[in-house]
Amino acid sequence: MTYLQASINPYNGIVIDGHALPNSPEEFKQQLQLSLAHWQNAGHAAVWLTILLPQAHLIPQVLAAGFDNHHSHQHGFTFTKALIEHALIPHFATHTIGVGGLVINDKQQLLTIREQDHIHTHPHNWKFPGGMLDPKEHIHAGVIREVFEETGIQTQFERLLGCRHYHKGQFNTSNIYIVCLLTPLNHEIVLQASEIADARWMDINEYLNDEKIGAYNKAILKSALNDKGLQPQSLPSLSATADELEIYIG
Repeated sequence: MTYLQASINPYNGIVIDGHALPNSPEEFKQQLQLSLAHWQNAGHAAVWLTILLPQAHLIPQVLAAGFDNHHSHQHGFTFTKALIEHALIPHFATHTIGVGGLVINDKQQLLTIREQDHIHTHPHNWKFPGGMLDPKEHIHAGVIREVFEETGIQTQFERLLGCRHYHKGQFNTSNIYIVCLLTPLNHEIVLQASEIADARWMDINEYLNDEKIGAYNKAILKSALNDKGLQPQSLPSLSATADELEIYIG
């Protein structure tokens, strides 16, 4: 009987090659038990095991061996098992990222919307257009996309203004909501009727003086009018490519 094919990561953890698992549940069970005992005796800290979708029938054996579910992805499921006490196993992603576009035109008007979901429960909730970032999407690209999808307004990214951290987000995750300053490239609003009930260009002073508008939105708007914020920067000395890294510096 041989050990499961695996490698050692920089943290003394074992990473099992999900492509090299035996297909038979009984054979997999025997190799897993033998391998776990070997790795534990060798002093390794933890085991990371990915089960690909075609191998889903092996999951009962994984759970029976004491593994915990770590996360799922489009190709399968990743499980972990500590081999020593207090082994450090980082959590999977705990946050979602939302973006809002603060769009001000040359008439000192603010682009603001009311969502379909809020039109009856929060009829005065005039907010910034925006939404959730897609996987692997940078902040500047996501906020430009969301503003255009909801309002038909094309924009140019200027700077990052601030963020809000919230612990009651979607799917029981925390949420970071980032507001960015954008310059409009057109002015005719075209609503995304499936999500947006209303949109308008609102005078900035009207927005700031409206007692029903939330304090956070007002604070961000004042920041946009008075501060430079964080602007995107290119640092060619860094090894990461532009596709991998997005930097904002004040």
